[in-house]
Order: sequence, then C-alpha cells, then structure tokens
Amino acid sequence: MASTELALDIYAVPCGDDGTSAMSTPVVISVLASLLERHIARNERDLARRREAPTDGGEATRRARAFDSGTVLDMSLRGFLERFSRYANVSPQVYVVAYSYLDRLRRGDASVRVVAANAQRLLTVAILVASKFVEDRNYKNSYFAAVGGLSAAELSSLELNFLFLMQFRLNVSVSVFQTYCRHLEREVSYGGGYQVERCLKKALVNSGKAQAQQRHAAAAAAQ
Repeated sequence: MASTELALDIYAVPCGDDGTSAMSTPVVISVLASLLERHIARNERDLARRREAPTDGGEATRRARAFDSGTVLDMSLRGFLERFSRYANVSPQVYVVAYSYLDRLRRGDASVRVVAANAQRLLTVAILVASKFVEDRNYKNSYFAAVGGLSAAELSSLELNFLFLMQFRLNVSVSVFQTYCRHLEREVSYGGGYQVERCLKKALVNSGKAQAQQRHAAAAAAQ
C-alpha cells in the first residue's frame, strides 16, 4: 500500500469514544508491517556482510538464539500481524507497545534484531507480552500459540526468555508510547497519522487507569 493511500485511509476512519478504530483491520498493522519489512531486509544484509562465526556468548545471547527457528513465515508479514487482530482481538495499541519492546531488545545487551529466521517467534511473543501489559483480559498462551503457529510449550519457554532479555522492564509510559506513535506516523506521508495516535493513546491511558484502579482495589481489600 502506498503511503498516500495509507494516510488517506487513516484520515477517513473515525475513532470511537472508547479509543478504538472502526476498521476491521487496524491501519497500524500496515504501517508496522512495512517498517518491520525494511528492518528485516537491512538486518539480513548486515548479517550477510559480517559473516561472523557463531560464538557461545553470554546468557543473553543464548536466550536470544532461542528465537532462531531456521524457518521463515509462509505468509506476508502484514498477514501474520493481522492474525492476532482477527483471531485474538489484539487492539491497535498492543502493536505499538510490542514494537517498543522490539526496539528495547535491539538496544539491549544481546542486540536482538528481527530477521527472517526469528520473526515468527519474536513477533508472537512480543505481541503476547504487550497484550498482557495493555489489555485487562487476554487469551491463554495456548490460544496465542495456535494463532502464531507455535506449540504452547514453545511459546511459554520463549516468553520466559523474552522477559529475561527485557530484564522484566515492561512498563511503557504514555510519553514513551506517544514517541513510538509519532515514529510510526512518520511512515505516513502527512497528518492523517494523528488519527492513529489519538486512538492508540486514549486506549492506553484508559487501560492504565483501569490497571491502577485494580491495584488500588486489591490494596484496599488486603487492609
């Protein structure tokens, strides 16, 4: 999809009072898929240039290698991301939070980068963990595994590796969320991207308020 078409599409879609888009497939999926495809192509070129012999590395490196499956997706990246929206009701803001996690991994000790061999596992786990952070209710790991084409045991093991690689730092503040929204909006040619940010930001704020209310209620009940 061309950037002009995408921007027009975003601009035309209304945003509901609950912060969700009226589209059956969130536009953020198209934007994120396009961005990740370029990341993967660049990372693959870097790997081909380096041609480094594998080393044992530390614990972080070993955990990162758990995501290398040696196989590639048998569908487009956009189609794969759409599966989580269609079958697991993953909301648009989850994709933004998942992307922020991938960026943190890239900057971490293991320098985990999305490539063809780890895209399926890495994206499935990133979306799963982001969904648990953002959403009040989630499907079980076994269901997420089926949507992502993995076994339940495999996904649970990868989730643990992911959490250690993230050092269990999963919080995404509203300001950080806005930064990643703006980064994704730059994929759009002009100001229609504002509609995406407003929808996603409002939903995340509402989710944060709900989580805070739950924590306060639990604390009050414990007294």
